[in-house]
Amino acid sequence: MAQTIATLLEDKDIALLLDIANLACHKGMPAEARVILDGVLAVRPGFAPAVIALAYSHLVVDDFDTALDILAPILEQSPEDADACVIQGLTLLLAGRKSEAEDAFGHIAEGCPQKQLAMELASSL
Repeated sequence: MAQTIATLLEDKDIALLLDIANLACHKGMPAEARVILDGVLAVRPGFAPAVIALAYSHLVVDDFDTALDILAPILEQSPEDADACVIQGLTLLLAGRKSEAEDAFGHIAEGCPQKQLAMELASSL
């Protein structure tokens, strides 16, 4: 009865790990967040929320190019992924590339809750 780690981790466990990784980023611990995210991606390769969180872990230390590179496959596959578009737009804004950020935010569907966040970010930064 050999179980793999992937079968031992339920969706709620993955969600908790992502929350912990995001909290680590907020507390100035992006390296620790990346260890957690690497583990999540080991059991769920390409899992968009983990990839987006990994990009965020680079954004918080001003490693903008790496963050954008990490997001690229997600956005190539799903150009209207609202969460990826918000992180891409925020990254571009902080990198001083406002017009590109506005373009990224423009890919978010109207009526999507992230659209309001994107507009507030664009106007405040």
